[in-house]
Amino acid sequence: MSNPGARQAVEQATRTSGGVMTRRTVFGTTMTLLAALALAGCGGAGDSGNDSASGAAAEAPAQAPAEGNGEAAPDESGGDSAARAEGGVLAEVTSAVADRSIIYTVDLTISTDDVVSAANRAAAAAVTAGGYVVDEQVNGDHDAVLTLKIPSAGHQETVADLEALGEVTSRSRGTEDVTQEVVDVASRIESQRASIARIRALLAEATQLADVVSIESELAGREADLDALLSRQEQLAGLTSMATVTLHIYRSDEAPPQQDDDDGGFLAGLAGGWEAFVTVGGGFLTGLGAVLPFAALAALIGVPAYLVARRRRGQAAPVPEPVPGPPAA
Repeated sequence: MSNPGARQAVEQATRTSGGVMTRRTVFGTTMTLLAALALAGCGGAGDSGNDSASGAAAEAPAQAPAEGNGEAAPDESGGDSAARAEGGVLAEVTSAVADRSIIYTVDLTISTDDVVSAANRAAAAAVTAGGYVVDEQVNGDHDAVLTLKIPSAGHQETVADLEALGEVTSRSRGTEDVTQEVVDVASRIESQRASIARIRALLAEATQLADVVSIESELAGREADLDALLSRQEQLAGLTSMATVTLHIYRSDEAPPQQDDDDGGFLAGLAGGWEAFVTVGGGFLTGLGAVLPFAALAALIGVPAYLVARRRRGQAAPVPEPVPGPPAA
């Protein structure tokens, strides 16, 4: 038989060791769970860090090209802007010139071996371009002067064709902007037409003869002014639609023809006065030469007739008788 006290001590020792083991087991389990949770957290943090790093790495190249494009973009956009700006300026200039009324004049002098052939080709070039020859003066095979009318829109190409006929020795271009005058004439025409319409309305309502005569006189004056404005408008349209090209052609082995100088000053005035004197003197001598034959014929007939008539008057005149003097004392 065992001692009850010993058995109780063993049981108590067993319960005590079991409790200790139980507490150790719980503690170990808890520590294991905490360790697993810590490992899981670290793994998640690592995965999220890797994901974040991967995302950052993925975004970095995307941002790098974006930044690169951002650096290149100003150049490209700047180039495009410059191109657009350049094209815009050219378009604006072309549009501005197209919208304006400009008179073009060109004076061209060329030398060639065949003056006549060059003159014919120049006239043909003007006709081909849609123009015509205003004046043509050909001095044999020495020189020629042509005045051509060429459409303003393409006169540069035609002038280039004319320059190809020979060697260009002189060239001058001129422009005159008459846009303001064209607009002013058009506005005055509209105003004049409106005024004429009002006067005609008044004429239709007039009943008194004096009023009718006065209104008709005013209407005639307004219509004359309108005709003058329409004529000026047509003249401006012709000048702006056709460029004037004056072409001087001379042989290559001859000196170019001298053109009149428009210089002013004393010498120019003296030369002009001398030319006027020569012109007036030439006219006087021409008239004198025309009258001289008739004057000679009149003298040939009139002088003998005058002498005969004078002689007859002398013979027919009575001789006066002498008057007796007083008696002598």
